Amino acid sequence: MVAVVAKIRVQDGKADELVQLLKDIFPLVKQEEGTLYYTVNRDRTDPNLVVVLEKYKDDAAFAAHSSTPHLADLFAKAQSLVEGDMELMMMDEVASI
Repeated sequence: MVAVVAKIRVQDGKADELVQLLKDIFPLVKQEEGTLYYTVNRDRTDPNLVVVLEKYKDDAAFAAHSSTPHLADLFAKAQSLVEGDMELMMMDEVASI
């Protein structure tokens, strides 16, 4: 399994807009074969930090997710909301419950 943590820093006052954009693609992400888990979170101490936790069956499933039109559209819309580059952590899941 592939686990992904995407940390996205947003401009002041723009976190709600980014969260809504992410929630808008939930129905499409849910239909992706191999996407097992996809959740949007907001840091409790930093309201301008949005973190997406993701889990995929394998690298091919992550690659398929990354190349979807809805993700490209999301990135285009979110570009004006974010500050800097997204931090992406790619991990191999070794245990879970």
